[in-house]
Amino acid sequence: MSLSIDAAGETLWLLPDGAVWWPATRTLFAADLHLGKGAAFRAQGQAVPAGSSARTLARLEALVTAHGATRLVVLGDFWHSAEGLTPGLLETVSSFAQRVPTVLVLGNHDRRIHPPELPLDVVSATLSLGSLTAAHEPPPPDAPGFTLAGHWHPAVVIASRAGDRLRRPCFVHYRHALVLPAFGGLTGALTLRCADLARQGAQVAVLGDGNLHWLPLRR
Repeated sequence: MSLSIDAAGETLWLLPDGAVWWPATRTLFAADLHLGKGAAFRAQGQAVPAGSSARTLARLEALVTAHGATRLVVLGDFWHSAEGLTPGLLETVSSFAQRVPTVLVLGNHDRRIHPPELPLDVVSATLSLGSLTAAHEPPPPDAPGFTLAGHWHPAVVIASRAGDRLRRPCFVHYRHALVLPAFGGLTGALTLRCADLARQGAQVAVLGDGNLHWLPLRR
C-alpha cells in the first residue's frame, strides 16, 4: 500500500519500496543507492556477497516500468566510493541510464568520484522542479518551499508492549521537506528518536512487509 502526501500543492505518493512517485510529472524519486558498496568492501578483503548493485538497479527499473515514469531523479549518493567503480558496474549503469532517463543530484559520496562519461544528467547542488526542490542534504527548518532529500538514511525503532524492538527504515515528512529512506541494498541507517520527530511536527511512514504505515508519534 502506498501513501499520499501534499507537498506545496502537489500530490506525491510514498511507495513501499522506499521511492516517491510524482504522477503529475511522471517522475520517480529515489535516494542513496550507494552503488558499488559491496565491491568496495570486497576490495578491502571483507566477505560481502556480490550482486547488490545490480539488484538495486533492477528494483528501480521495475518501479519506473510499473509507473510509466519518464524520468528518474536520484537524490544523491548514487555511488559509494571510488573502489566500487568497477568496469562491470559502470557498464551496467550506462546501460540502465540509456533505458531510464536519469537525473543525479550529486551527494557527498558522489562529488569527487562521479564518472563524467556516463549518460546521466548531473546537477551539482539542487534541482528546481517547479514548486518542489530536489536535493541531497535535507534543508534547515526555516528553508522556503518544499524539498525532497535523502542523506540521512532515516529509520525508527518500534517497541512492542512485550518489550520487543524493531528498527525499520522510514520516510520523514516535515512541513518543509520529505526525507527518503536509503534505496540501496547495503546501506546503513540513522535511527531518529520518535519523541524528537513528534516535537518537530513530523509525520513518519514506516516501511515493512511490502506496505507503508503511518507511525503514531507521542511527545
